[in-house]
Amino acid sequence: MKLLDDLAVSETPPEARRRRFLTGALFSSLGGAWLGSVVVSLRYLWPSVLFERPTRFRAARLGDLLRRPILFLRERGLYLVRDRRGIFAQSAVCTHLGCLTRPNPKEDGFFCPCHGSRFGLDGQVLDGPAPAPLEHLAVERRDDELWVDTGRKEERDVRLDV
Repeated sequence: MKLLDDLAVSETPPEARRRRFLTGALFSSLGGAWLGSVVVSLRYLWPSVLFERPTRFRAARLGDLLRRPILFLRERGLYLVRDRRGIFAQSAVCTHLGCLTRPNPKEDGFFCPCHGSRFGLDGQVLDGPAPAPLEHLAVERRDDELWVDTGRKEERDVRLDV
């Protein structure tokens, strides 16, 4: 049992270093937590704004689509298609798991490289596992330009007369 006089004896150097290290670690962690809460509190004062591309955009010139029946706009994830009845726009995103479909050069239509779904030229499912056809999007003609609005869905039988 230690007596009161024994407590007055100074610590040995290893004990003193350990105590200084633990004290420094404690104050460092408390300071880090305080600094983190200040940063988060200040960040809260400025709004977080998400800038998105507009849903309505100029997709192509009419002459581009008259030369070939399918125009694939990879960066926008859609197709402009010309068939016997007219021109329409449809999404290139597979309805199974959201992969980007590709035009199928062997057949009239599209295929999904991820899981093998096949779609007809009008977007109808020919072979699964896709549960639904590709979405048709609103397209309009302004002079010699085709404009697509990805925010508006269109009925499957609607075509733009050429």
